[in-house]
Amino acid sequence: MGNRGNVMIGSAGETGPSGAAGAQGPMGATGAQGPAGIVAHWTKYREFTFNADQADLQPSELTMVNEIAGYMAQNPSLQIGIDGFTNPDGGASNNQDLNNRRVEAVQNALINAGVPASKIQNGAFGNPQLRRDGRVEVLIATAGSPTA
Repeated sequence: MGNRGNVMIGSAGETGPSGAAGAQGPMGATGAQGPAGIVAHWTKYREFTFNADQADLQPSELTMVNEIAGYMAQNPSLQIGIDGFTNPDGGASNNQDLNNRRVEAVQNALINAGVPASKIQNGAFGNPQLRRDGRVEVLIATAGSPTA
């Protein structure tokens, strides 16, 4: 064993500069969407728009139909409310007929995409002061909740 040199006790010097950051690693997989939980009140989920005086779903909105059907399949405790809004400028009977056809178009598309008809209700669910003309809203709530 060799001789030991003198050891001085003192204060540490300043910290040196940091090195360059390394490359970011790969992103991990996205996890599955969790369950909806309890949705105690009708809650707006999606909204469909229609061309003037038309009741046909626009092709671009068919993706939304499939998305809603998939969400319902993952959350069987939920139910859907479909609420349509008419244009106050038109005649009452024509508006109501157009509204009914739009709601029916959304309902039929959801059923064709796999949503059980028993999980769908039609009616006035949303806040009437927040309604927008010519639209159909899809709302969700937990089946059996007080407002559903």
